[in-house]
Amino acid sequence: MKDSENEPSKWKLERQQGSLRFVVRTSFPAILGVMVGQSIEPAFISETVWGWAQTTDIFMSGFWGSIGAIPFSLLIWWWRERKYQYHIAKFE
Repeated sequence: MKDSENEPSKWKLERQQGSLRFVVRTSFPAILGVMVGQSIEPAFISETVWGWAQTTDIFMSGFWGSIGAIPFSLLIWWWRERKYQYHIAKFE
């Protein structure tokens, strides 16, 4: 169970570090996961030799993963900030 009073205090500490750090910290594992997932098939299953085409596919999947992960991280930041501001406004 979540402690409803503990969540805003955690967010207060987290938001002091900044939105850029939050976005990088939350989107990097997703981007890395997409790239690792894309590299599994050519490395272990495919019978073709590893080449520049596979490397390019992995980097492109990382690029497209970042196109989705970074805005989603910003959306999470916005939502948590909005929830925090609402919580603070209740006590003022």
